[in-house]
Amino acid sequence: MNDTTSSPNGPAFDFLRIFAILGIVAGILLAFFRAWIWSSGEFGGEAFGYALSGVLIPGLVSYAIAGRKIVRDLKRFGLAFFLVSAFVFGLEVSQGHPKQSESPSDLVKEVTGKKAVDPANSSETDRLWRTVLGDVLAIRKSHDAQVAKFSSDLSQIYAAESFSNRVSMQRSIDAVQGTLAADEDFSHQFQAWRDDIKEKVDHSSLSEADKEGFIQGVEKTIGGSDILKVRDRIVQAEEKWAAATKDLYTYAMANDQKIKVKGSELLIDDEKVRSDVNRQLKYCKDLRSNMRSLNSQLRQLQDAGMKEVGITRDDLGLEQSQSAPQ
Repeated sequence: MNDTTSSPNGPAFDFLRIFAILGIVAGILLAFFRAWIWSSGEFGGEAFGYALSGVLIPGLVSYAIAGRKIVRDLKRFGLAFFLVSAFVFGLEVSQGHPKQSESPSDLVKEVTGKKAVDPANSSETDRLWRTVLGDVLAIRKSHDAQVAKFSSDLSQIYAAESFSNRVSMQRSIDAVQGTLAADEDFSHQFQAWRDDIKEKVDHSSLSEADKEGFIQGVEKTIGGSDILKVRDRIVQAEEKWAAATKDLYTYAMANDQKIKVKGSELLIDDEKVRSDVNRQLKYCKDLRSNMRSLNSQLRQLQDAGMKEVGITRDDLGLEQSQSAPQ
């Protein structure tokens, strides 16, 4: 019995051929839907490539079955293409592809205690993000607590009052060196944190593609190579600034008998001492200005990364990028 019907006025209509074409179209749609699931609903360049691979694999299998010249059959090709596409799609769904089920801002609220955590609706990606954000906030809070001890003296740095006596001068030196030590400690902890995060991600059950995507997301948001380069430059600039400031106040302490403070004015009768102090003071302020410029660059990089994932500086409790005095 033929699978076609004929019209006395036209050629036979092949229903199986139409079904074969529809099967190919359905297989292609499944490939793109599979890519949409894989990308957690964010269909970009990587997801498009993933979709093409989902078309290529069934296509190659179907070609081997019914596409070669000696066995070419569109009906069998279409059926094979659809069945293989459906099988690959089923594998994707059955694997329960991990995705970030909560927005970054919600995760921040959970980490900061502004929102309750719902373990039942948390993916492994969510749990890793909570670890990332929780660790970096803990490091930041520890750093801020160290720097807070010197905030009062830092706010008076280079002011006439800071030269009023030897105790004030020594406190200025201690504040600068204490701030530098806190910032250096922060940089070391930050690097150790990045290494720890990579290790935790490597030991997670995420796929290799998801692991790579997660690390890229973390680095883009918080600690990428550009951010680390600027941080290194800030620490180097701060070391020079701290050394120069220490030299300034040490010199002033050695000549404290020639230095007087009247209100907000610094009075130095000795011409050489006055010239030396003015020169060193200008150098210190130039170094501080350079630090402010680098801090501005760091802030811009951080803000750009946070903006991409919908996190604000206020969400993370970040006021300044570094603790250099203003």
